[in-house]
Amino acid sequence: MSNNPQYDPLHALYAQALDLHQQGRPVEAISLYAQVAEQAPDVMDVHYNLGLAYFQTEQFSRAVTAYSRAAELCPDDEDILYNLGLAYKKGNRFVEAEKAYLKALELAPSDPDIRYNLGCCYRDAGEIDAARSVFARLVDMAPDHLPALNNLAYLHHLAGDYDMAREMYGKIVQLDPEHASARYMHSVLIGAPVDVPPPEYIRSLFDHYSHTFEENLINDLGYNLYLDLRIQFDRIEPKKRIHDHCLDLGCGTGLAGEAFRTACRELSGVDLSEKMIEQAAAKQIYTSLHTEEIVTFLRHAETVYDLFVAADVLIYRGDLHPLFEAAARRASPDALFCLSIEKAEEDNWMLQPTGRYAHHPDYVRKTAGESGWIELLAENTLSRREGDQWVRGTVFVLGRRN
Repeated sequence: MSNNPQYDPLHALYAQALDLHQQGRPVEAISLYAQVAEQAPDVMDVHYNLGLAYFQTEQFSRAVTAYSRAAELCPDDEDILYNLGLAYKKGNRFVEAEKAYLKALELAPSDPDIRYNLGCCYRDAGEIDAARSVFARLVDMAPDHLPALNNLAYLHHLAGDYDMAREMYGKIVQLDPEHASARYMHSVLIGAPVDVPPPEYIRSLFDHYSHTFEENLINDLGYNLYLDLRIQFDRIEPKKRIHDHCLDLGCGTGLAGEAFRTACRELSGVDLSEKMIEQAAAKQIYTSLHTEEIVTFLRHAETVYDLFVAADVLIYRGDLHPLFEAAARRASPDALFCLSIEKAEEDNWMLQPTGRYAHHPDYVRKTAGESGWIELLAENTLSRREGDQWVRGTVFVLGRRN
C-alpha cells in the first residue's frame, strides 16, 4: 500500500483484513479485502491475499479472478502464477492451469512444487504421457521426491508398464519402508503372496478417487455390476419380499445401496474410506454408515442382517474364509448374500498385476459352504472395461443352509 495520506483509511482497513485472515477468519477478511481492492485496484498484494482467502473458502472461480488481477500487476511473480494454477485446477480448468504452471516454470525452472503440480494437472486431465514425462523429469532432479515417485509408479502401473512400476515402487520402499501402498504394489509386481491388502492402501486409494469414482466407473469403464447383482437377486424367490436389514459391504459411494434400497426396510453401509462414506451419506439412502474394515466391523457388530451385498468388493480380498465366517455370525437363518468376483481360470484365488484379486467360482462355492452358505444362483458377467477388453466376472446369490 502507498504511503500517500489519502490511503490511510485503506491502510487501517487492509490491516484489519490481514489480522482477520491471520486469525483464521477468511470469510470476514474477504469482505474487507474486496473493499480495499475496489478503492485501490492497482495494489497487487491486496488481490493476492483476496485470492488466498477465496481459495481457502473453496470459492475457486473468484480466487482465479483475484489471482489473475494480481498476475496482471506482477507478471513475473512465480508464486502468483503457481497459486493461479492451483485455483484453476481446483475448478477442473486444466488447460488454464497448465498455462499458469508453465509460465511459473519458465520463471522458476528448478522449483519442485511447480513441476509437481504441473504433473498432477496433466494426470487429473487424463494426459497420462505428459504427466509421466513431468514426474520423470522431477525424479531426475530430485530422486527422493516421494510424491513424484509415487505418481510415476502409479502411472507406469496404469499404463501396464509393470517393469518400470516395480522399479519405482521399489525406490519408494527404500526411501520410506513404512509406505504401505508402495510395499503392497511392489509385492504384487514381484509375485509375493499377499492375502489381503493393507488397510492403508485401500483407504488411500479410495479417498483419493472418491469425488470422481462414480463418473469414472460408469462413464469411462462401463461399470454396471451393481445392477447385475440386483437383477440376479430379483431372479430368485426369497422367503420374504422385503428384507429387514441389508448391509452393504464396501459400500463406496452407494451405487449398490441405490440398487438394493427398495429391497429392504433398513440399509446400512460399511467402508474403509471416510471420503467414500461422505459421498454415500450425501445420497441419504442409508439408515447408518460405518467407516471400518468390513471383516473387523462384522466381528464386533451386534446387529443381525438378513441381506448382505458385496459389489466389486472381493477383488480386494484373496482368502475369503474370514469374510464368509464373519458374515455367517451376523446372519439371520434366512439371510441372503449377493456378491461378485473377478473370475480366475485356475483354482482358488490369485493376485493379479493390477493389484486386484480374482477367484475361481468353485473356490467361492467351497469357501462359502464351509461357513454354511449355499449357492442359490451364479451367473457369468462382464464387470468393467480394462483398456480394450472387458474384465470377466461372476455374480452369486447365496443363502443359509437350513
